[in-house]
Amino acid sequence: MRPLLAIAVIIGALGSVRAYVSFVNSATGREHHQFQETAAEGRFHLDLTLTFDARGDVFNPESILLSLHGDTPLLKIEEEVLAGTVLVVDPVEGIVVGENEFYLKVATGEAESGSESAFLLPGEETSDESLPAGGRSRAVRVRIFQDDQLVAEKTLWSEPGQAVEGIIALHVADFSVRPDQDGK
Repeated sequence: MRPLLAIAVIIGALGSVRAYVSFVNSATGREHHQFQETAAEGRFHLDLTLTFDARGDVFNPESILLSLHGDTPLLKIEEEVLAGTVLVVDPVEGIVVGENEFYLKVATGEAESGSESAFLLPGEETSDESLPAGGRSRAVRVRIFQDDQLVAEKTLWSEPGQAVEGIIALHVADFSVRPDQDGK
């Protein structure tokens, strides 16, 4: 008898929550509209320039991952990429009018090596030449072009021994409606 009573109380509570949500939606007149994104005009491409050798590690085999809007992978490389290499993604599909976000993660392949610079004694050398590879900051330059014109450029830096990771924001204006076309 007690299990039936518990089930009835749960059903009553969930039913009242559903009734409340329905009431709020009808009282405020909120309607669910499907958000439509407009594809940006022009041809977009981007290039990445690395200051270090990118390679996957034992935990993540991808050396480079670049995605648009968090779900569209534009570039996914598992092989080692040497420093100074310019990687070009041409064309970049999926850019819309408004805000666009690119997520970039470039691995250093150093997950299994510890940071030896943490064990330096006072007075020991700490210049870049004396630091192990894991103790240096790294950078990736990202340039985005629209119709071969540079529209965004950002350099992402890492903490020493960490992967370069970050978000590049790109705002694309809507040029399809101009003030002189609508009579203003």
